Amino acid sequence: MKKSIVLGWILLGIFCPVFSQSTCRAQEDPVLHLMAAELKRSNKTLKKLNPPVYYLSYTYEDKYGQRIDVAQDGADAYARRNTALTVLARAGSPKLDNTRPLKGEANYDRAFTKTVRGVDPLAADPSAFTLALWRSTQQMAEAAQEEFSRVKTNSQTAAARQDTSDDFVIPPVARYCRQQELKTFNTEKIRQLLLKGSELTRGQPFVQDSSFSFNMEQGHRYFADSSGTRLKTPFLFVRLGYEISNRLADGTQLERVNYYDVTDENQLPSEEQFLADVRQSISELNALSNAPEADPVTAPAILKNRAMAVFVHEVLGHRVEGHRQKLDSFGKTFTSKIGQLVTAPFVTIIDDATLSSFNGQPLRGFYEYDDEGVKVRPVTLVENGLLRGFLMSSSPIEGFKTSNGHGRASLGNLPVARMGVTRLIASQAVPYDELEKQLLAEVRAQHKPYGYIIEDLSGGFTMTDTDMPQVFKLEPKLVYRLYPDGRKEAVRGADMVGTPLVSFGQIIAAANDDAVFNGSCGAESGWVPVSAIAPSVLLKSLEIEKTAKSEQKPPILPSPYSLGKGGSK
Repeated sequence: MKKSIVLGWILLGIFCPVFSQSTCRAQEDPVLHLMAAELKRSNKTLKKLNPPVYYLSYTYEDKYGQRIDVAQDGADAYARRNTALTVLARAGSPKLDNTRPLKGEANYDRAFTKTVRGVDPLAADPSAFTLALWRSTQQMAEAAQEEFSRVKTNSQTAAARQDTSDDFVIPPVARYCRQQELKTFNTEKIRQLLLKGSELTRGQPFVQDSSFSFNMEQGHRYFADSSGTRLKTPFLFVRLGYEISNRLADGTQLERVNYYDVTDENQLPSEEQFLADVRQSISELNALSNAPEADPVTAPAILKNRAMAVFVHEVLGHRVEGHRQKLDSFGKTFTSKIGQLVTAPFVTIIDDATLSSFNGQPLRGFYEYDDEGVKVRPVTLVENGLLRGFLMSSSPIEGFKTSNGHGRASLGNLPVARMGVTRLIASQAVPYDELEKQLLAEVRAQHKPYGYIIEDLSGGFTMTDTDMPQVFKLEPKLVYRLYPDGRKEAVRGADMVGTPLVSFGQIIAAANDDAVFNGSCGAESGWVPVSAIAPSVLLKSLEIEKTAKSEQKPPILPSPYSLGKGGSK
C-alpha cells in the first residue's frame, strides 16, 4: 500500500462485546508471571547498554477461531487455536529513540517489533515460551540499537522538525486482569442457515458470485512492559453475514453486503429474518444491475446514518490522530485549528472507546486499555463545531504531552494514535422524513436536477501526505437520486470525493436517527477494530464522480449456479 494512501481503508468488521467480569489478579496469572520474569531479567542488562534499550513491552495473544464458509463452489469449515508473541524494544531515550520517522528516507520497511507464532506458555513445559521471549528480546534489542544510530544520524543531517516534541512518553503503570470463558455456538444449525440463504441466490442471473459465512474469534490478550504494567483482557468477535455481487458488461462492480454481529447464539437472526434480508439484498442488486450510471456532478445530498458514520471516520478521524500532527510530511489539515470552527455549530464529535454498546448494539471499537497499556478515556474532538483536541498515543505533540489511551495496533506493529468509537452528536435534529423535505428544498433552491441519498457506504481511503492532494474518495454501495417531484431512482457507479475542510463544512442539518457502523480500519499500525455512530446528515453540496471499473468482462457463459438447480436452460 502506498505511503500517501496508507490511511483510511475501512471494512465492515466484527464488534468487541461487553464481557462478564471474572475475578483474576494480574500478579498471579501464569502467563503474565513468565513475561514479567523475563522483562525483569532483560531490563537489568539492556538499560545499561550504550545506547540503552530504555523500554520493552511484550504482547501475547491466545486465540481460538472457528469459521464456516458457504459459496457457490462449495462449503468449508475449520476450528483452530492460534498463539502469537510480540516483542517491542525502544533504544535511546524518550526524547529521541529508534522509532522516530526518518526524513528523506523510506519508513515503510522499518521493523520495531518481532512476532513469534505457535508458542504456548500454558503447555506442560513453558520453557519454549521463555526461550522465545529471550531470543526475540535479544534480536529486537540489537535491531533497536542499530536503528537508533540511523535515526541519530538522520536527525543531525535532515532539516529541522517543526514540532520538537519527544518521541515517547513512558505510560503510567497499570494492573488489570479479566477472564472470559470461551463461548460455544451450534455450528451445524448455523451451517444449515447459511446453506438456505445461499440457495436463494441460485437461479438469479444477475448474481455472479455469492458467499455466506460465520466467523468467531475469541481468547485473551496479555500485555506487560518494563515499567511494571500487567494486563489481561478478553476478546470475542462473532459475525454471521453474506455478500452477493455482479459485474456488468461495462466492468462496473456491484455488491450488496449484510452482517450480523452478536455475543450469544440467541442474538443471531431468526431464519425468517435472515432469509427476508437475503431476499431484500437480492432485490437491491437486481435494481442496481438495471440502474443508470451516475454522472459527475455536485448536488445537495443526504448521508444516511451509517454512511455518515463512515464519512466522519474518513474525513475527520484520520486527520485528528495525534502522532501525525508532528510529521512534517503530514498535511496538517487541522493541526493549527484548535479553537476554530471546522464544521456546523450544532455538531459535537467525541471518540469514546469506553462505550461498549449503543442502543443495545455492541460496539466493535470498545476497549479498556490500548496497545501501549494505557487506560482509554473519552476525547472531545469537536465541541459545538470548534476543534478541541486530538487522539493521543504515547507519542506526544505540542500542546498534548500525554496519551489518552488511543495507541493501537494489530500484533506485530508499532502502536500509533487510532480511532476507537467515534460519535457525531447533533444538538439540533429533526425526524428523517423532515430531512428529506429539506433536501428537496435545497435541490429546488440550487436549481439542481436532483439530489442524492447515500444509503450505504462501505469505505474508501483518504490521503494525508503533503506530496499528494489532501482528498478523500469514498465508495457508496447503494445510492438514490431524489428528483424535485419526490421521485427516487437507484443509480450505480457513484463515488464520493472531496477535500476535508470544504466537505466537512457542508453539514447544514441532521436527523434524530443515530445508527452504528462497526468496522476494521487499516493504517500503518495494521488493522484495528473501530466503531462510528452518527445520525443522517444533510450536506449542502457533495461531489460525485464515476467509480473505477474492472478491466474484465463478465463471463461469456452464465454460471450453472445462476441457471438454477438443473444447471441449464
